[in-house]
Amino acid sequence: WKLSYIRLLFPVIADLLNIFEVFLPQLLLYPNPSDPLNGDAASLMMKDRKQYDQKVKAEYCERYAKKEDITKSAADKETDDEDDITDEDTGSSDDEIAGHADP
Repeated sequence: WKLSYIRLLFPVIADLLNIFEVFLPQLLLYPNPSDPLNGDAASLMMKDRKQYDQKVKAEYCERYAKKEDITKSAADKETDDEDDITDEDTGSSDDEIAGHADP
C-alpha cells in the first residue's frame, strides 16, 4: 500500500514545492500592485518605486528578516532537540510511573 500512498501524495508534495520554490518567490520579486493585499504599499509602489523599495528594506526587512533571528531560531531548534528525553535516557517507563493495571 505504500507505493499507492506515495502516488496519492506526490501531486500534493509537487504542488507544495511549486508554491514554495516558484510561486512565492515570483510573487515577492514581482508584486502586483493592481490587486494588493496591502493597499498603502501598493499605492506607494505605483507612485514612487524608489521610496517603496527603501521603505521595504528599512521597515519590513529590518522587522521580519534579520539575520540574527535566523541564527537564533536555528540555535533554539538545537536546544529543543537536546531537551527531548526518552524513557531509555531516564531509565523509567509509563508503567513504572503509573503502576500496572489491575486485571
